[in-house]
Amino acid sequence: MKRIRTASLILSAAAMIAFTACDRNAGKTDGDSGILPQGITMMTIDSASLTSFRDNAEERRMPNSLFYGKNDSDSINILSPEGSVPSSISCFLIEKKGKKMLFDTGKGPDKGGRLLALLDSMDIKPTDIDYVMITHFHGDHIGGLMRDGKPVFTQSEVYVPEEEYDYWITNARRVKKEHRDNAAFAASVMKAYAGHLHRFAYTDALPLGVKALPAPGHTPGHTVYQAGRLLVIGDLMHGYALQMQNPKICAAYDMDRKKAVESRVKYIGYVKDKKLIMAGMHLPGNGVIEEQE
Repeated sequence: MKRIRTASLILSAAAMIAFTACDRNAGKTDGDSGILPQGITMMTIDSASLTSFRDNAEERRMPNSLFYGKNDSDSINILSPEGSVPSSISCFLIEKKGKKMLFDTGKGPDKGGRLLALLDSMDIKPTDIDYVMITHFHGDHIGGLMRDGKPVFTQSEVYVPEEEYDYWITNARRVKKEHRDNAAFAASVMKAYAGHLHRFAYTDALPLGVKALPAPGHTPGHTVYQAGRLLVIGDLMHGYALQMQNPKICAAYDMDRKKAVESRVKYIGYVKDKKLIMAGMHLPGNGVIEEQE
């Protein structure tokens, strides 16, 4: 059996998962050492600080009907008897060596995203962000790069996976009809950042010693990032309560379910074996995976 421990709090994972995440303690830091605005939590990992921003204002849940698994409909309903699971939208900021690195940007202020307002509440301006690292090109991850059709992070260097860029931009004609609106939006965003855009291969050195690791399936170039003991998993999981217990369950948004399952199984094992802290854009909190008898 697995459980997740978020900072000093415990998440037990049995047939039903009780997720007690840091940011449910509204208005307080993980150690209650100071007051933080609603939707923000902080913790220290090695020599870096990690700040989590909840982009969605209201509680966000995904219905069971948006999850699929071969012969797993009973499993889905058993693990989620309420008929839906928590699935927030989060962005993450690490500060190290006087630099600020943001992982994904949420859906953007034009769509009701709160990231910019939350940054402002911490006296952080978009121009203070040195690097923006993108996990993939879906709108709830790159939408915050734009506001009113203009780039937001005008002083930032933006890093995107080469394979993701190739799928949505370089080979846009091959994108399926149902994904073409997203491809068009992604193209407009990448064009707006042309002077600050870095398309990287997985062997490339990235700022602050961060490593990019391939995790295809959700999208062709979906990428996770490792910063020391932190692993930012992007959309590796949409419904923790389901997919931690049964990684073969996919969300409707996974473009290649077979590869998504392979990536999910791989990195759940990686986080557990390496004792990493896992931060996911749709997880209720950040934590470590442990085996429990």
